[in-house]
Amino acid sequence: MSFNSKGVCLVVGFLMVSLLSYGQEKWTLQQCIDYAMSHNIQIKQKTIDKESAEIQLHTSKMSRLPDLSGGVNQSFDFGRSLNRSNNIVDNSQSASTGFSLSSNTPIFTGFRITNQIKANEWSVKAAMADLDKVKEDISLNIASSFLQILYNREIYKVAKEQIVLNKELAERAKERVKAGSAAESEVSEANATLAVKESDATTAYTNLQLSLVDLAQLLELDQVKDFDVIEPQIDSLMLVGLSNITDAELIFNQALGTRPSVKAAESRFEQSRNNLAIARSGYFPSLSFGASYSNGYYHTYNSVNPSLSDQLNQNSRRTLGFSLSIPIFNRFETKDQVKQAKNNIIQQQLALESVRKTLRKDIQQAYYNAVASRDKYNASRKSVEASQVAFRFAYDKHSAGKATSYEYNEANNRRLKALSEEIQAKYELVFRCKILDFYMGKPWLN
Repeated sequence: MSFNSKGVCLVVGFLMVSLLSYGQEKWTLQQCIDYAMSHNIQIKQKTIDKESAEIQLHTSKMSRLPDLSGGVNQSFDFGRSLNRSNNIVDNSQSASTGFSLSSNTPIFTGFRITNQIKANEWSVKAAMADLDKVKEDISLNIASSFLQILYNREIYKVAKEQIVLNKELAERAKERVKAGSAAESEVSEANATLAVKESDATTAYTNLQLSLVDLAQLLELDQVKDFDVIEPQIDSLMLVGLSNITDAELIFNQALGTRPSVKAAESRFEQSRNNLAIARSGYFPSLSFGASYSNGYYHTYNSVNPSLSDQLNQNSRRTLGFSLSIPIFNRFETKDQVKQAKNNIIQQQLALESVRKTLRKDIQQAYYNAVASRDKYNASRKSVEASQVAFRFAYDKHSAGKATSYEYNEANNRRLKALSEEIQAKYELVFRCKILDFYMGKPWLN
């Protein structure tokens, strides 16, 4: 094999190993959240909404500046018309070209521009709060799916441990039958129990894989095969979360200043107040300053025409002026706009009150759910400890031939139930505590 062919094989092999390792890379919770922040479609849409609000703010700020426009016209006259060469109306053919520049500057608009800028500033703040809310909602959903994976993984581990125990039980039953200390039915019963445990493990594995697929789809990954996550120190997260179960009213007072939904509602309420001032600006007169310049030249066929420079010197026109517009009667349009703006203020105020009440209710429910989860977890730990002791006694008695397989399975099933309830209670407690962190504006991995 030549050097070039060897080099190609090495490169291809390196790329395949790199792609394989990339596909099997495990994700942390923070990586999942970071990926969603830059790839989620809802976040991208809200980002565009924020950018649109910023563009509107820029437009309103630039409306204070003078504008500038230019124009050019070209005309041809045939038949009887004014002959500009001698100022006599006759049958002649001529062509004329004109150009102009004009500018207009608003001086006073009834404070409309000022209030429009303030309203658009509040609109930008509302759009930013909406973006933050979507980001937090996505983070919450990802954390929930992530914890579901960890829960299913522990359930699967317990199921695999049960297979090992039941295989040992089946082997022990065979030995007891050979020794003549047990009937053949005990072997059949042990094999049947082993088959049930293997089926339970298959179900647990399927649930684990489905939860991984759910998270991968939530992240909007193109490939979900080989997707996996890294298990964090769940016990440390639980201990940190337990310290956050404080009074619901304290959490609510803190959440009022941090929750994006409240900030968005407050911003829209302030924006509605500025919109009222914008509507009232229609009652005021408006004053603007204007300036213009125009010039042109003409050519009359079959006649002597002044030179281009002479015409430009003679035809130039400069204009400076002020324009004052005083509203007298506009079919009650301004009056109706003011009424509509007042109604919008009431609507936004009610919306703000509704958001605050909903927040208080959600925090109260989250608080009592966290307290209930803590009590449930403490009770499940005691249940596991008691069932583990009972199972150990049953295991020793069965090994010594002093307990039947039925008694052993009953003790084992109670232990399994207690373990499953403890696992469920543990992850439920972690999730409930992180919900409280969510309302207090704390990061997920704090």
